[in-house]
This record gives sequence, C-alpha cells and structure tokens, in this order.
Amino acid sequence: MKIVEMDKSKRVLKLKVECEEDLWILYNVIRKGDVVYARTSRELKTRSGSKRKGMVLGIRVEWTDFQPFTTRLRVHGLIVYGPRELDLEGQRHTLSIDIGSTITIMRESGWEGSDFKRIVEASKRVSIPVLIVAIDDEEYCMAIVKGYGIQVVSEGYLRLPSKLESTSRMEALRSNLKKIANQILDIMQRYGLKILIIAGPGDVKEYLHDEIKKNSQFSEYKVYLESTSWSGVKGVHEVLKRGSLIEILKDHDLVVEESMLDEFMYYVAKDPRYVAYGIDDVEYAAQARAIKKLMVISDLVHASDEELRRRVENIIRLAEDQGAEVKIFSSVHETRLRLKNLGGIAAILRYPLERFNESS
Repeated sequence: MKIVEMDKSKRVLKLKVECEEDLWILYNVIRKGDVVYARTSRELKTRSGSKRKGMVLGIRVEWTDFQPFTTRLRVHGLIVYGPRELDLEGQRHTLSIDIGSTITIMRESGWEGSDFKRIVEASKRVSIPVLIVAIDDEEYCMAIVKGYGIQVVSEGYLRLPSKLESTSRMEALRSNLKKIANQILDIMQRYGLKILIIAGPGDVKEYLHDEIKKNSQFSEYKVYLESTSWSGVKGVHEVLKRGSLIEILKDHDLVVEESMLDEFMYYVAKDPRYVAYGIDDVEYAAQARAIKKLMVISDLVHASDEELRRRVENIIRLAEDQGAEVKIFSSVHETRLRLKNLGGIAAILRYPLERFNESS
C-alpha cells in the first residue's frame, strides 16, 4: 500500500492499493462514519434511456465487505459528495475498490492509533520480494518490484577505463562488481527480499552473477539471469514487461506454500500437538494465542457463507495480533488442494496444545 498524501490535520488520508493484502487491511481499518472518496460509475437516467457515467463520489460508510469470489472490497453508504449537476447527495451507493485503486479516506477524529499503524506498516512492506539489477559496462540500476511499479533504491555508473586498456579495465570491473554485490546483499537483507534478477545486454550480468555465487550469504536467495536490450532503469522496466517475471513469482509463491505445508506435515509426524487444522481447532489455537504460522485458502476469506467468513476473518486478525506469519493460498497449484483437504485452514503452533476436540 502506498500513502500518497496526508493533510496536516491528519484527518484525510489518500492511499493507493497495491495488492490483495492491502484490501484486507482496508477492510479492517475503514470504520462506519468514515467518508471514502473514489472513482466509480453510476447508472443515470436520460431521456433516451439510461447510461453509465464515470465520476468521483464520496460516501459516508455504513458497511464494508469483501465481494465473494473476487479481489474487490465493497464500501457502501450514503453519498455526501458528487458532481453538483447530478444532485446525488443522500442517495445510496457502493464503491468497488480493487487492486490499483486510489482512494481517499476522511476520519473526523483523525488518523492515529492501531488503524493508522497498520496502514503505515503496510506502506513499508514489500509485497513482491524481488530485486531487479539491470547492468552493463556503463551503468546499473537496482529496483524493488512493487505491486504497481518499481522503487529505485540505487543507480550509478561504473566509469571503467577504455577498452584499449584491457587489464586495468578488467581490474576496475571486478572491483566495481564486488562493491555492487555487497550493496545488493545489504538491500536484500534490509528489505527482506527473497529473489534477485540480474539483467543486462552483455556479459557484465554474468560476471556479476559469478561474483555473487562466491558469497555464501547469497545461498538463501533465488538468483535468476535475464537478457535485456537495456541496462539501468530502462532495463528494469524491460524485465517487468517479460512473462518470465510472472513465472518466477509464481514459482516463489509455490515454494513458500510448499515449505509451510512440509513444515506442518513434519510436526504432524513428530508431535501433532504443535499443529491445528480445520476451523474449530485453528480457532481454538488462535484464541489461545498459540499460532506461529497460519495457512488459509482464499476460498474461505471470500466465502459466501457470512458466518464462516467472519470466523475466518477473526482468526486471521487474532493471528496477526500475536505476530504470526499469515499465508493466503490463492494459487491453483497442488498446495492449495492439500490445504483444502485439511479443511482449508491450518496452523503451526508456538507451543503444544491438546487437540480441540479432545479438550472440549
């Protein structure tokens, strides 16, 4: 989530939604009585019939809800702001907030406390744990992939000797690449990144890759090479346009899901008191503040059964409050089916608990 703007009174907050997790956070922080402004469309009657017109509306919130089976957040209430010529104030409207939406929220009492803290934490979090380095023998750029764009964290020039001075040029290149590799490691560790993509038009990207392989601290990261026509910022954007990035991210998401499920099955075999699965068991563990890692299939988060959805939402809130790692399984891989067979929700626990059905 990106904080676009905040007024001096701390009452008006403008935000850009970058991922599905941002929608979940907004669902939890938008309160009844807040005024939310967003671009929307509304059916208008005309002499010749009716037509849908795009506009910006402000509504005083009555309720919010996830729209089942989609990534949309619905915000419903009374219109308090709209085009003057349409005279819409006092009428009801539902805003549909999706990934990529920019919204403004006004809270009369001001933005502070736990709600604002959650938004600030979301704005600092990197939703896609990827660093792209686009490099050639002249320049380089390092950028973190965000939900809707990039954040350039470093760029510069190599300033190598002439190609005629081959020996000194190669020595300078090695020295530069060593410094760049150390900088990359620092960025990966500082921002909690897991994937590194080294891109460029020539051999320098391979030299940098070789330099990185020498450092054992990079062993915990996945490193990919990508050929591009450009280096620098243009090279980063070129990587973003390629389908390979999507496949890399899918692979990474699958690795995370498989790792959590494998850890879960390890405890099932070793000591089942360290796991919980199924809505009743996991709810009991959440109330006992015992959850270390929580896994939920997206079907439950967006379930049409309101009672079930509310229970799942409460479990996620409790898990987040106790600092648990929460993973929503939204992929179509086998991992989601494995979790679905466990009731769609499972947890690895901080300390052993007796089974819910045994303790009741």
